[in-house]
Amino acid sequence: MSIQGNKLALVTGAAQGIGFTISERLVDVGYSVAMLDINPSVMESAKLLASKGADAKGYVLDLSNLNSIRSLQALIGVSFKDLSVLVNNAGISPKHQGKKRQFIDIPLDEWQRVIDINLTANFLITQICLSPMMNNQHGRVINITSQAARTRTPIPGAHYAASKAGIAGYTRILAGEVAQYGITVNCIAPGRIESKMTAEVGDSVNAELAKSIPIGRLGKPQDVAAVVEFLVSDSASYLTGVTIDVNGGNFMA
Repeated sequence: MSIQGNKLALVTGAAQGIGFTISERLVDVGYSVAMLDINPSVMESAKLLASKGADAKGYVLDLSNLNSIRSLQALIGVSFKDLSVLVNNAGISPKHQGKKRQFIDIPLDEWQRVIDINLTANFLITQICLSPMMNNQHGRVINITSQAARTRTPIPGAHYAASKAGIAGYTRILAGEVAQYGITVNCIAPGRIESKMTAEVGDSVNAELAKSIPIGRLGKPQDVAAVVEFLVSDSASYLTGVTIDVNGGNFMA
């Protein structure tokens, strides 16, 4: 992967949906993008962008495997030193016959898997990525949380909400610690966005949910990607430690 200056961006959960669209937007504004996902289709997704002239490459990364995460820098290679942007997008929200489990019914192994993938892996990857950013005295860390981290929502389980709230919590602390290195750390909290994950509950449920959104529709991955584009720009250099809601007005802080 060729790098032009400190312009490498890493995006997790990039094989499809929001992560793919964020990757596409980042290459459009001049970044080389390393697309990470447990799904091997991330390789084809990267090739699709590359076929359009983008500097994108896909890597298979299992966020539930500590050794896999620790090999991240070796996986990306020497260009890792030019890392400028990290977008922590990957996450899971288990459903059973299209519905969440009630809090009292969540087994410990399911709780732990959600926390491991959504929160702990996010923490570990961010730790790894901070070193090159600190060396370069510049960086943008963007964590994709959720409306579920901000208020009660009926679809995701308690483990998903807890993991996303945890990300928002550490974001505020980290933002204060690394601001002196020219690094900003912010969250984007999407509401109901069209994706494979949200499709699991069925069209009828999503249609009903859309009626409760002031703007009158589900969000699109492009709505999230546009905020990522802003946060990595120089225009957002004075913005850190905040959560930006992208939910069509469904939750107003």
